[in-house]
Amino acid sequence: MKRFTDAGRKAIKADNLYCALSLALMIPDICGSLEDPGPNKSRERYERWCKQWVEPKFTRSLGPNREKMILISAEDCFQLRCSLVHSGSADIAADKQKILSRFEFVDRTAGVHMMWVEGLTINGVLQPNFLRLKADLFSEDMFKSADEWDAATKNDANIQREKAKLLVIRTKGDATLGGVISFG
Repeated sequence: MKRFTDAGRKAIKADNLYCALSLALMIPDICGSLEDPGPNKSRERYERWCKQWVEPKFTRSLGPNREKMILISAEDCFQLRCSLVHSGSADIAADKQKILSRFEFVDRTAGVHMMWVEGLTINGVLQPNFLRLKADLFSEDMFKSADEWDAATKNDANIQREKAKLLVIRTKGDATLGGVISFG
């Protein structure tokens, strides 16, 4: 996983937040697939992984009763991933909304990292609730989740076997297989 989290962190450092965010939202897909390979399980794996590794990072105790509030549920994270990957959006389809209507991302120059916005009225029109996040910090939280998962699964032979199948982008100095034909 390190090559993926390193690439995401390089994107953050280069201020390439669209790339960092896209890679961050792929992390649960990759880790979930390593845990439970096979087709037709993407949503289930993604949400299960997020519930364990991501939700705790986005759960706060609020108010005088210290009520637990999940700011980003596993389901909302999956919907954000789908919206971004399939339509370049951060809106959650009305029939898929669990906690949020949409996400709003900002760069490091804008205010606080996490801000829940509810009951906002613009020109007399009540706006859907949303969560505003700093794209770099959200992405880093996702990469940290992957690092924690990686450490927790380092002795799992099945996961390590699946990891060996992960994409590697080769460089000119890498060894190649015999019989390879170059086209350009």
